[in-house]
Amino acid sequence: MSKEKYWLVDATYGEGTVETTFIQSPEEEITIIREPFTPYYYALPTDLGETVVRQELLSGQKLEVAKVPLSKQVKVDRAWEQDLNPALSYIYDKQLRFGGPHKPSESGFQSALKVSPSEAHAFKEEFGEVEQQDPLKYRFLRQLFEQVIQPVPSIPCRELGIQDEFDEGKLFRGMMLARLANMPLKHALTSHNVSEWIKSRLHTSYRQLSVLIPNHTDLLKGHKPHRVEGALTVTPVPGAFFNMHVLDFESLYPSLIDHYNLSYETVDCEHPSCQESKVPGTSHYVCTQRRGIYSALIGALKDLRIRWFKPQIRKSNLSEEERVRARIISNLLKFLLVSCGGVTIRIRGLACPPFAESMMAYGRWALRTSWTWAEEKGMRPVYGDTDSLFLDNPTPEQVEWLIAKAKTELKLTLALDVVYPLCVLSGAKKAYFGILPDGTPDIKGLTIGKSSSPPLFRDIFAETVAPLAGVDSPEKLAKARPKVTEVLRRRIAQLRRGRFTVPDMEQRIRIWKDPSQRETEGVLAQPYQAWQQLADAGITVKRREEVAFVKVKPFRYGKRTFTVKPTHMASKREIDIPDYIRRLELAFQQVLEPLELAFPREPSAGLDEFLSSDPQSQESEREPSSEEKSQSRRSDPQQRLVDYS
Repeated sequence: MSKEKYWLVDATYGEGTVETTFIQSPEEEITIIREPFTPYYYALPTDLGETVVRQELLSGQKLEVAKVPLSKQVKVDRAWEQDLNPALSYIYDKQLRFGGPHKPSESGFQSALKVSPSEAHAFKEEFGEVEQQDPLKYRFLRQLFEQVIQPVPSIPCRELGIQDEFDEGKLFRGMMLARLANMPLKHALTSHNVSEWIKSRLHTSYRQLSVLIPNHTDLLKGHKPHRVEGALTVTPVPGAFFNMHVLDFESLYPSLIDHYNLSYETVDCEHPSCQESKVPGTSHYVCTQRRGIYSALIGALKDLRIRWFKPQIRKSNLSEEERVRARIISNLLKFLLVSCGGVTIRIRGLACPPFAESMMAYGRWALRTSWTWAEEKGMRPVYGDTDSLFLDNPTPEQVEWLIAKAKTELKLTLALDVVYPLCVLSGAKKAYFGILPDGTPDIKGLTIGKSSSPPLFRDIFAETVAPLAGVDSPEKLAKARPKVTEVLRRRIAQLRRGRFTVPDMEQRIRIWKDPSQRETEGVLAQPYQAWQQLADAGITVKRREEVAFVKVKPFRYGKRTFTVKPTHMASKREIDIPDYIRRLELAFQQVLEPLELAFPREPSAGLDEFLSSDPQSQESEREPSSEEKSQSRRSDPQQRLVDYS
């Protein structure tokens, strides 16, 4: 690595000066450059400042606009980029890249990306056709590729003011995110706001193309923010199915944005001739004359992940270090892509109702069309959700035909995700489980499988469905059903006898509202009951943190009736076993009803069973005292109907 390489890691603005921080490697020296900078925005009329020519995004027109100092208070007809971070504005103007190598020049510093001949050849081999078919997308692809393949220098965290300890993997992730999003390293190491990643990358592209960064109100296109109709979910046919094939549209929304040219300036564009290019099921239309900047950028991110880094992970000739790094980059690209559609619905500065409505409409159309094709070909689709299609026992030829049909006519990649020898659909949307070929249960959306469900519930579920391993026909299912019932009956009997620990019954729920604002409410939800007891004990739980608690017999706490206690404050004898059994029954309805099974009822306990029970559990099942009965009568009966999900 040449001594002339400087790696940009930070930029800040203050008092008319931008301070940029570089790492000089291999010496790991810190170089700080300070340069005068006057923050500005663009405005009309043009007599307000220096006149420059920029393209207005939505209309595509070249405009003469004034470059106005941000400190200058003047009346304007129109304005752009008034809220842009001055340090980032400087970085965009200078075409510098966070996390990337630079070299000194007469005008300061300039990007100094280096690609080996072999890497350049491999890239050309993979993406060469894109250069002719989609020049803007290819431009973004090449830039992103050149940035992420650069080596990563040693990072002197302490000297950079980064106090947290980060291992090598996290530091590599931070540098890759800094490059992909073009954001300072400190922010990349700590930020979980994917919309900010997308916004920074998009703003970089706008400046690079001399396009005015649009305002929030411009992107709304005269609409008020409103609810956008969501994805299509077809109500499942409840029951047990065999040889269930689940097909998924790979990267559905990024692919729709890319292939159907969905972008801020292309949806409902200003060309009358484009109005015939209708979005299915809407009044919107898509431009046929311009390639959208956002659509090309998202397409580049998608192709870089699917066609370059995902295949790299599977290459046998890669070292383990190279494989780990390829996986990190692939995951970062995935995070960006997963959020690229949602940000157009609700995030200020990215939200655009016509764009979002068009994207969701294309998604519904793709699933509905695929469903119809499957039926016409003699297949039996039984469930569809957003980007997934469930086919009951199709032939391999039918599956291959449908995949090819989607590729040719929808321009989307439909791929086989999983085959369940046995799949149990509950009849509720987004709630089912399948048994994988190795016998492992794959739980999706069931109440009993959620992270907030007590560990004991998840353990009981796993043991109860274990007899379903290897079931792939009605005959085998008929033999397994009694075993399922017997296992569940036995586990419920153990629960009644107190065969559990207090942590087995724990729920962990994140607090999203400020706990202190809930303190004065008449009835507290269970997580806030636990928070109140922890707070009184001097234990602080903040907003967005989890509280761990168990359900106990109702008791008075101050002037309220509480039904939970923090896990470490509860004893086994306080656990409300009947309530847990009721909740277990409700949770198992989604599992048992499709299997045509009933929840086991309490049997009459024999003498042998009573004598073999845990003495401590007998304490938990003793007759309540008169004081406890009185206390229970005083408690709010609605407390027993709290939604635990």
